Formats: sequence, structure tokens, C-alpha cells
Amino acid sequence: MNDLDLVRTMRADVPPPAPARLAAGRSRILAAASRPHRNRILAAASRPHHYWRLALPVGAVTVAAALAVVAVLGGTATPPRPGSAATPDRPGTAVTPSRSGSAGSHPPPAPRASLAAQILTVAARTVAAVPTSRPGDQQWIYTRFVQTQTGTPDQSDENWIRFDGLEQAYYQDGQLIVQPESSGSGGPLDSYDTLAALPSAPAAILAAARHVVGTTQREWENWSSGSVVAELAPKTVGDAEFDYLALLLWNAYAAAPPAALAHVYQAMAEIPGVTVARGLTNAVGRAGIGVSANGGVSWLLLDPLTYQVIGLNERAISQRSVMVKGAPITFSGTIAMAWADVAVVAAPGQR
Repeated sequence: MNDLDLVRTMRADVPPPAPARLAAGRSRILAAASRPHRNRILAAASRPHHYWRLALPVGAVTVAAALAVVAVLGGTATPPRPGSAATPDRPGTAVTPSRSGSAGSHPPPAPRASLAAQILTVAARTVAAVPTSRPGDQQWIYTRFVQTQTGTPDQSDENWIRFDGLEQAYYQDGQLIVQPESSGSGGPLDSYDTLAALPSAPAAILAAARHVVGTTQREWENWSSGSVVAELAPKTVGDAEFDYLALLLWNAYAAAPPAALAHVYQAMAEIPGVTVARGLTNAVGRAGIGVSANGGVSWLLLDPLTYQVIGLNERAISQRSVMVKGAPITFSGTIAMAWADVAVVAAPGQR
């Protein structure tokens, strides 16, 4: 019997928890990841592994972790390499004009905004026009979270959490379980307040992001290990800034101040190298516009009409270096996550 067989049979008598029970933990994970003001050492100690690190039976000990990245589930062209003739213009980068003209020639044209910057500017204007609607502290947020992954059954979990984060609820064996939320994450209210506390100027928002994620590769690796939107560690400061802002948007599934959302999109538009792709779909087949800072390895999906976040798509890259007790294990495929349904309700159990 090899090591994997031992893992598969370990504690086989323990029944698996219901998917909805797992959803409660996921909500705590996502909410906790949005608390930039926490002590970094404490946050690092409590950071969870990503949902799909290694598909072992429930109750088994996870003996390896896969390095992952994000999936283009819809058709999109591979972004051109920097320096090629087809490299798109980047925000704040001027096209070098010809110098052959005389002193009386027309001045060089102003830099043209990239397609990503144009779309994110439209997104900012669109979300800013939405009336502010903040749930009451004791109102409940219902969510249906859907995740798809290559080679595994689709997962769909229902969960309820109070807006102030003090209680949560889920169904287990047909019975609605309501209990205190003990992680101290703050829940949707904390995510709302984090966005509301951001400065309005794009440069100040990006500076705030750098304060959280750091400015070195080691800091980025440490931060990304606890982020659902950063399967691979950022490689540039722009990647890190984008991943932090994408996490704020992802965690704002319940509610967000419209002006703050607009400011975040404006800040994203200032990050060099951000690209967009149309025609992508989320985990439940809903069409979206993908926004990425890593060339399409991962996509934050926006609704093409409302510009609200509707999903994350990721592509797993096989890694020869992933070892389990000396034996190499490789992974490949795609993963997609979506808040398929979100509603403000009066009590747990309501949809």
C-alpha cells in the first residue's frame, strides 16, 4: 500500500460534512481576508489553504498543496508580450512621436488610454450612479456560492450571515443551524466599512494597497497565501495592488458604498499592464468582462451592464516541484468561483 492509499483510507468511517456546513467556513475565510488592519503575523498564522489545493476525501490529512493560477473559461486572445509590435498601450505610457517634423509641426498626440483603463473608467461612472443601499446590521445576507473545477463535481453551497457578522446559519441534514459567528472577522459589515474608509484619489488608494501587501516579493508571497483572488504571488507592485483591490471587490458581495467602488475602479485603471477580455463566463455560465493584471492567468469578472463583480476564473498550471513524500504530483485544469445568488433577507432560511 502506497502513501496515497493510506491517505484515502485514513478515518474512512468519519462522515463528510454537508456542503452547506463548509460554506460557513468559507464565508469566515473570505471576510477575514478583507481585514487589512489586522496584525500580519496573526493573519498569516490563520490563513487557510485555497479551496481546491488537493482533492482528497473529507476527513483525510492533506499532504500536499498545489500551486495554482487562473482560468480563461471563455475565448480570449493571449496578451502580446511586452516589447512586441502588438503590445497595447498602458495607462500613463505615451506613444513616442516622430521627430522628423520641423519646429513648427504639430505637438505630439496625447497618450491614448488603454482599453482596460477605458472600460474601468466606464465601470467607475456606472457604479457611482447607483443609489446607496446599506443593509441594517441585523439583516441577513443569503448567498449561494458555486465553484467548478476541472475533473471534480461542481460544488454549490448555501449560507446565511448577519450583516454585522455576529451570527451565521446553514442547513445540515435538512435542519437549519443558527449559531454565533466566532471568527471575529466582522462579516459583510467589515468589508463595507473597509471600502468606505478608503481615500478617494487613485494614487492614495494604490498607496494604501501597498501598505497592506508590501513592496517586496517575499511580502507579496506572504500576503497572497491567504487571498482567494491571488493563486500565484504577484510578480510586480502593480500585480499586488490589483490583487488587493480585487479582493476588496470580491468580499463586497453583500453591499458596498457606490462612491468607494467607483474609486477602486479608477485606481485599477491607473495600474500599468491591466488587460481586459470580453466573452468570458463565470461558474454558472453568466457572461462577464474579465479584468486581469497578470496577462490572463486570473480574471476578475464584471457584469457587462452593472460592472458588479460576478466571479473569479483561474487556470491551474502543472508544477513539477509539487512533491508528496518524494513523489511528484502535477495539477492542471481550470477553476471558477461565483456568488451565484446574493440577497438581503429578514431571517436565516429565507432566499
